[in-house]
Amino acid sequence: MAKIEKDIQNRFFDILLQQQKGFENSTINVYQKLVYTRYEEVIKNSLPLFLDFISENELKDSILKFMKDTPYTPFVWKIPNDYRKYAKKNKIFDNKKYIYELMYFDWVEIEIYMKEYKLEELDNFAYENTYRLSKSARIKKSKFDIIGKDYESKRENYSIIYYDFEKDDVIYREINPLIYFLIKNTNKKESLYITLEKICIENEIDINEALIILKEPLEDLYRQRVFV
Repeated sequence: MAKIEKDIQNRFFDILLQQQKGFENSTINVYQKLVYTRYEEVIKNSLPLFLDFISENELKDSILKFMKDTPYTPFVWKIPNDYRKYAKKNKIFDNKKYIYELMYFDWVEIEIYMKEYKLEELDNFAYENTYRLSKSARIKKSKFDIIGKDYESKRENYSIIYYDFEKDDVIYREINPLIYFLIKNTNKKESLYITLEKICIENEIDINEALIILKEPLEDLYRQRVFV
């Protein structure tokens, strides 16, 4: 493509993405509306929790600002994540900070669904084994009560989001802080027991009590392939 043609093409895309004024009665304005509508459609379909807490005007204003910043991803399904990051970085909804967490929970469900997984055969769960967080799972520390759906209430809580292979669904579960920090620190260089022991020592927790209390929920999470 000749340089002049490329410059014209880039200029045209800038006009569409930045929704520049001065084209109200032209064909370009039709294209501008179509581009905006596409962005709006993708974001609305992808972030349903978030939508319940903003007005149409807030949404439109934020999308127009986001478009002018130009999304980074070439994949349409990843646009909501770029929008989420943009909104948080630029403090678009800082009057309702819980909105950023709602956007995360909306987005992570899409991200988990869109990945491909190779199922590994599971052995019996054992504290002596080494594990890592599965690609089909995420752990999250929240400042607002997202799992309890009391979104505006500040409450530090911990959750795990994972793909349920049997139900073909993404599951959200609240977990206690000890399980959160244990799974967060799992690695293939040391056994789960050693990781747990370190956490217990740091927090003055009885390791024997922790082993008993955590075994059943950890076995369940292991069967769900949250860690492998």
